[in-house]
Amino acid sequence: MVAPDRERLRRVFRVPRADAPPSRASERDPALRAFLQQRLARLPRRPRVELPPAEPAAAGAEALWRRELRYPLASLHGSARLGAARDLDGERLAALAKDPGFAALDPRECLFLDTETTGLAGGAGTTVFAYGLAFFRGEDLVLEQLFLRDFGEEPAMLRHVAARLREFPVPVTFVGKSYDRHRIAARMAVHKVRSPVLTQRHLDLYHLVRRSHGRSLPDARLRTVEERLLGVVRTDDLPGSEAPAAFLDWIRDGSGPVDRVLEHNRLDVLSLVALLGVLAGRSV
Repeated sequence: MVAPDRERLRRVFRVPRADAPPSRASERDPALRAFLQQRLARLPRRPRVELPPAEPAAAGAEALWRRELRYPLASLHGSARLGAARDLDGERLAALAKDPGFAALDPRECLFLDTETTGLAGGAGTTVFAYGLAFFRGEDLVLEQLFLRDFGEEPAMLRHVAARLREFPVPVTFVGKSYDRHRIAARMAVHKVRSPVLTQRHLDLYHLVRRSHGRSLPDARLRTVEERLLGVVRTDDLPGSEAPAAFLDWIRDGSGPVDRVLEHNRLDVLSLVALLGVLAGRSV
């Protein structure tokens, strides 16, 4: 075995020699170092943001932050009843989706899905740090939220999402066919988690809205659709564009408003359920 060239490695990785003098001015000047420490101590410290209460993990389960909320089918989101999405007009849905296969869709196959990511650029470097998942179980709509408290928990989070996608094989999203599912697939590939996320059976409600209300709406953004079709007006909502910075601040020092990100995500998921009922439910 050839001994490593330690001097070359030191230069490549810019590691200072043990006998080298300190390179930073603060290390060479104790008075300056003390001054900087005093300045740092006077800077206002932002309070740590606490996550909402989560479900306790089962014995032997992988570390994972998971929150579960349940809504009776009669619950309203704005003016729309959540349970309307469980009784679909298949022919109407198939026509809007331009796919005859959706005529026989069982709503209990649907997984309403929304994500929060560290950026919009895409690629394997974009991490999904929060998931909102909803599905019908019995007489309730179950809404799960997953949050990445630490990057080491991502494999467990992805395995949970993969299990839900196998259990509920028809994702229902808003612009998710071109964005969310590709970000999820990229993270699954990084961690070698197999998942049926890039499936043909995928209901992207953005396209259904464009086909059914494109002429009557000023635009097809989710916020506009919520106000015009669901009667949902958000107050004090954290814009999705601010979610990446909130997460990175929380990871760094615990100050990022991730509680507001999770509330934004919760409302997004409920809007998916309510919107499917408005677009294709037999009775709203």
